[in-house]
Order: sequence, then structure tokens, then C-alpha cells
Amino acid sequence: MQGARADRCAVYAANQWLGRERRTGGVVELARHLVGIQSQLRTTPGLAARARLAGVGPDDVRQELEQSRRLVRTWTLRGTLHVVAAEDLPLLWQALRPEWESRWSKYLDKHVTQRQRADAAEACLEVLSQGPATRSELLAGVQEILRCRDEWVAYLCSSWGGVLKDLAYAGLVVYGPEREGEVQFVRTADWLDLPGLADRPASGLEPDDALAVLLERYLRAYSPARLQDFAHWSGVTVRRAREALARLGGRVIVRDGWLVREDEEAEPREQGQSQDGDQPPADAGVVRLLPKFDAYLLAHAEKFYLDEAHYKAVFRPAADVAAVILSGGRVIGTWRAVGERVRPELFAPVSDGVAAQLAREVEEVSAWLR
Repeated sequence: MQGARADRCAVYAANQWLGRERRTGGVVELARHLVGIQSQLRTTPGLAARARLAGVGPDDVRQELEQSRRLVRTWTLRGTLHVVAAEDLPLLWQALRPEWESRWSKYLDKHVTQRQRADAAEACLEVLSQGPATRSELLAGVQEILRCRDEWVAYLCSSWGGVLKDLAYAGLVVYGPEREGEVQFVRTADWLDLPGLADRPASGLEPDDALAVLLERYLRAYSPARLQDFAHWSGVTVRRAREALARLGGRVIVRDGWLVREDEEAEPREQGQSQDGDQPPADAGVVRLLPKFDAYLLAHAEKFYLDEAHYKAVFRPAADVAAVILSGGRVIGTWRAVGERVRPELFAPVSDGVAAQLAREVEEVSAWLR
């Protein structure tokens, strides 16, 4: 991987806060910068933060989720679970709710009616008015309120989200505190002190204007990128992506296929330079272990940071995305935890310098996981 492609990897890694020196900010700042950290696995947000920030501990994300409540876990981009900054929720609801209602939720229509979804949603809110509840408690409460134990009720309260996703994209429900390792749900207005939550969320923006704001923010963390990459990352249609671009009024343009902000250049600079003055450059020798489903791997339709021969080692069946080893912005292998140890699996031999950095990362992540 050489030339322009290597430069692109270096710039991307820098914009992802994966340069030689870890940043000194906190996990809330990182969640805002990345516009959310994917969270199917509970360990992913913490490990993603550890790769980018100095001094992050294993409990920092949970403290922000349950104590300060400046972070929230809920469904956002692509219909998947993310940890996001609480202050970003109204923007995300406005930008993404149309996708849930018109596209992402269509799978529910094969199993339940709109009336059943509405009835289950109302019953869920009634249960949650009494305080946080687990999925099993919600199911039991909804069955009692509706006086119905038919299969569709259990389906709507299943781990796929169902009616909880309806309520999440409406801004009415989010994940709350864990109870003995089990997730609980809460009414958003009971859990968060955000304006406009008494009935419905209000960001003051039309959905396409909110999506335009997301496009600008996407480019700060995920450049270099094309319009189809933004559509891939956000899960919206290319038509909506184009509309968002048009609403930016020239603050972002397309040049030679690349999305370019007013304050940046069209092409990646030479490796070792930075497109953003406040971003440290990536370094060819920098090695980081990124967790499964890391944001780095999910933001582009073209996986330019990964040699095609190793694509299936990272992007696996059943939508599984491997934990990877990153060097200079390029994926050079995968890793997994075996017992209390991290076990790396390189795609090819590496230099002594990269091997030494990898060994240190393996030791540090093993200790972090313990």
C-alpha cells in the first residue's frame, strides 16, 4: 500500500485521533467527535476510547453513562446501537428518524401491524413510567396491560429492538443503568435533563437540515470521504445525502469525487502532514489495537485501509466485524482475547519497530481487559 492510498490512510488515522500521541480529552469529547461509538458489545466503546485517548480507564464510559449521564446508549446510525453524547441526541433523532420510519423498520411490518406497534409502545411507556425496567419486565408489563400473550407481543419486546426502537427514534426511550449485568430501559425525559423532551424532541431543524449538520461533522472525523461513504456510514439514502450536501450552501463541495470542507484541501497531504491544524498527523510506526465494530472500520463503502485479500478476515459472515491491528492507518491483522491474554494474528511479517510496538500494545490491552 503506497502513494496516495497510504497518504489517505495516514490522514484518516489522524482525523480519527489515532496518531502517535494519544489525545488528552475525555470519552464524551470523543463520542462527539466520532458522532457516536458503536456499542453492540459493551467493551467496544471503552476499547475504542483507550486506543485514542490518554489515561482512559475501563470504567470511564460506564461512569459517563450512569453517573454524569453525559453519554447515552441508544439506536442511531444504520439502526444500530451506539454510545453518543447526550447533547447530540436531538440532532440524531431529527436526522435519522425518517430513515427508521420509512426504511429501517420495514422488517417489523412482516410480523406486526401498525396498530400493534402503537399499542405496545403506549404500554411500554406506561411500564417505564414506574422506573427503569429490563426487557423481561417490559414484556411482562406489556402483556398484562394489553391482556395479551400472543407471539407478536414477545416479538416486539425482543432483543432486536422492536417497539423499543420505535420509541428510541421518537426520542422517548433510551438505555438506562445496568442492573446486575442486565440492561434496563428508561424514559428519556426521566433520565436526561435535555430541553424539549416533555412530549417530543425538538432540535429546531428540519430532518434534511439536521442531516446536513451530521455531514459536516462526519467529515471532521472520517475524511477523506466521498458522498457514498457518508450514505454508507449514516445509513441514509444517497438521495438524502445529496440533499444534505445541497443544504450546506457551498460549505462542503465535491472536488474530483471527494467531499471537501471550506477549511481543508481536496487531496490528502503528504504523509506526516495534517489536513486539520488541530489534528496530530498519523505515523507509519503507530500501532493500535481497535475493538470489534470500531468506528474506523464502518465509515466508508470502500475499505481503502485494508488489502482486498484480507477483507473476509475482518468483515465476517453475519455482520461480524473483527477487532483489528492498525499500523499507520492500515489494517495489518486481527486480534482476539483468549482468557486473560490478547492474541494477535498478523496478515504478514512486519518490521522490528512495528513488532515492538505491537508487543507493547498487546501487553497494555491485556492488562486493560483484566
